[in-house]
Amino acid sequence: MTLTVVKPSLITPAMVNSSVLEDDYPPWEGAATYAEDARVLFDHRVWQSSQPANTGKQPESNATWWVEVGPTNRMKAFDLSHTTQTRFAHTAWFEINTGRAVNGIALLAFDGLRSVRVQVIDPGYGTVYDKTTLLWTHPDQSGWYPWTFGERHERSNFFALDLPSYPTAKVRLDFEAASDAGIGVILLGQQKQIGLGVLAGVRMGIVDYSRKTTNEWGDVTLQKRGFSRTRTLDVLISNNELDNVDRILSDLRATPAFWVLSDRRERLNVYGKYNGYDVGVQYARHSELSLQLEGLLES
Repeated sequence: MTLTVVKPSLITPAMVNSSVLEDDYPPWEGAATYAEDARVLFDHRVWQSSQPANTGKQPESNATWWVEVGPTNRMKAFDLSHTTQTRFAHTAWFEINTGRAVNGIALLAFDGLRSVRVQVIDPGYGTVYDKTTLLWTHPDQSGWYPWTFGERHERSNFFALDLPSYPTAKVRLDFEAASDAGIGVILLGQQKQIGLGVLAGVRMGIVDYSRKTTNEWGDVTLQKRGFSRTRTLDVLISNNELDNVDRILSDLRATPAFWVLSDRRERLNVYGKYNGYDVGVQYARHSELSLQLEGLLES
């Protein structure tokens, strides 16, 4: 499969409408007096008072009085971090109008979802895309016995790379969920294809940040911490595309993106950044790109 990368578009609160309410805390009021550690909503973000008798101090412009906690529950899915989740129960919908053409979507680090319906709705052409995907659990191993009796796991990632590009269209997402569900990242963006295909021999692994400590009597304690996924791969590219590939990768420096290595093996794909790349110009018409990917920290 051709290596595909989806660079996320910046989603601001003004672009989002949703059934998920922004009612995490009361909105900030200039005439109210807030105690230390009291929390309020201001400009679609959560703020915490850092001093008692806090009156008339606007959170965004008074750093000595307020500490920014993070986005509201609605906007956590758009902060590009999969360690924060927008949570809801049973059903939810989002409408996102980016103001530019997008042709790729990914839902990452989710739990409790049963299905997702993706629609692309253009004001002039109407609904130009409408697909529903069931997000069923799956067994650890193939075969009739694991399928029937084995332990099952929920899907945690979903992507679609066939969205039509309409600059003025909005993307609507309808979720059916369990009694409690969460989504870490809703990523919308333009996909770019790199090279002619991923060569055999992809290496996948993790960097584990857990710790092992040993006391003076030799007792060992394991402290489980986060980890990041790693992928090392080689991609065949045309020499005519060398400049374009270098331009794409240079633009993606220090940028979280969704890297699609396979549409059949979900675990090969990774949301993160690349640590480095090099190109061996070995043949008259083709070269080999070596790429090292590292996912964002997971718990």
